[in-house]
Amino acid sequence: MPHAIIRGPNGRRHEVDFEDAEIHIEVYSSDETVEIVVEAANDLATSDRRRFALLNIPKRLFSSALGAAAQRKGTPGPRPA
Repeated sequence: MPHAIIRGPNGRRHEVDFEDAEIHIEVYSSDETVEIVVEAANDLATSDRRRFALLNIPKRLFSSALGAAAQRKGTPGPRPA
């Protein structure tokens, strides 16, 4: 079940639960950043209430994390510290 969770600087948790909705994913890349947009397709809510998550991260960190994930052999989830 797709979902996104973030914790803001004030310590509050914000969650987007897509439940069983069909989702649409777009990935954009520039020289500096990678942006990933996940949104509920066919969401009938008004535009200011539609479910979406947007992640904008430095490309070098994204590439590093993706490379590390590719080297792990079938071990899901974050790498232990």
